[in-house]
Amino acid sequence: MHGRPCRLLPGIRTGSQHAAAAKAVGMSAADRPLRVAYLLLREPSYSETFITSEIDAVRAAGADVEVFVARDNRGPRELRQVVDTTLRHPMRTLRQVHTLGMSYLPRAALAAAHAARLTGLIGTFGPDVVHTHFVNLPTAIAALVGQRTGVPVTATAHAADFLLDPDGYALDRRLRLLSHLFVISEAAAGQLTERGVSLSAIPHSVVRAAFDGAISSPPLRPAGGVTRLVTVARLVEKKGVDSALDMVAQLVRAGVPVRYEVYGDGPLRTRLEERARTSGLTDVVTFHGAVSHRVATAALVGADVAVLPCRRAADGDLDGIPVFLMEAASRGVPVVTTAMSGIPELVGSSGGWQVPPDDPDALADAVRQVIHSPEEAQRRARVLADRLRDEFSPALQARRLLAEWGRLATARKARTRWT
Repeated sequence: MHGRPCRLLPGIRTGSQHAAAAKAVGMSAADRPLRVAYLLLREPSYSETFITSEIDAVRAAGADVEVFVARDNRGPRELRQVVDTTLRHPMRTLRQVHTLGMSYLPRAALAAAHAARLTGLIGTFGPDVVHTHFVNLPTAIAALVGQRTGVPVTATAHAADFLLDPDGYALDRRLRLLSHLFVISEAAAGQLTERGVSLSAIPHSVVRAAFDGAISSPPLRPAGGVTRLVTVARLVEKKGVDSALDMVAQLVRAGVPVRYEVYGDGPLRTRLEERARTSGLTDVVTFHGAVSHRVATAALVGADVAVLPCRRAADGDLDGIPVFLMEAASRGVPVVTTAMSGIPELVGSSGGWQVPPDDPDALADAVRQVIHSPEEAQRRARVLADRLRDEFSPALQARRLLAEWGRLATARKARTRWT
């Protein structure tokens, strides 16, 4: 066995720890909390804080959560794992590859190898449900684990995880193996249908991506002075940071005093830094690089505008509902963004400023409105904070998840009694 197939994220109790806590308050085995096994491909990156926020909320709601991470290594060691699994269990591997679809080869073989490593560990935990995020390889692994353990499997679809999947047939086949599919937005459901997924045949519902849960109401920002614009994002095409730089250049040429701070890293960083230099923005724009979630959220303190001009990338990649916009809203920062994908489901008609993608002029006009109408900016920020509280709170998402998981667990127990 290569590496450690199971690791726990900080703050998540193991089954034994929760059992000890249950015993301390007299909880019996018969009425134990719902057990949820989160199966992740890897530990969440700095841009995937929604996973850890969701896990925290599910645990706070009373569930017993354990996290299993499939990928401790990549490259030659992972390839050897696939070969070893196939040689030891050729017929089982072939059946699992067939289950996922031959067109999904070689990822189906990789999923079978990871499932072989994790099935026993997850079975020992004894979950009522196995849940994963992203409907590509993690869902393939989870579906095979569910088949071998008899445990219901659910998954959350976001955006790039299916938008960039070239095999719509295998995607549909994979999702049909789930007991339930969660989507982060109505827009995502429509996008899955466009990709050829038969959602009418797959039980599904909306559960939003979780933010950190804190909601505050900062004081009114007075007009005048330097306007501080902030973006927290991976520096990839779909985030539209190049459009934001063009917008900043336009404001500077017009004599508007602004500063633009960009937090995050990615393949376009060098190109974006060069764009800022050639636009004469060296003294105005700061690229801070990859930072922790704590630093990223602290950057919103004192920010005047949260800017994220999302677009569809050339390869089809698209944001779902960016967590950065939720975290800005939770701190009362007015948002200027684009009406793309699921973003209108968060911002609504009056929760911020939404402009067309790839339109620096419209971005600049929106920022000017924030600057010159602080009362209106605060009003829209309050509307967005209320929307966040009513529809996007982590506690609400945890209740939605647990309601469905509880239903699946009850149905499974009923089937077990009758067989």
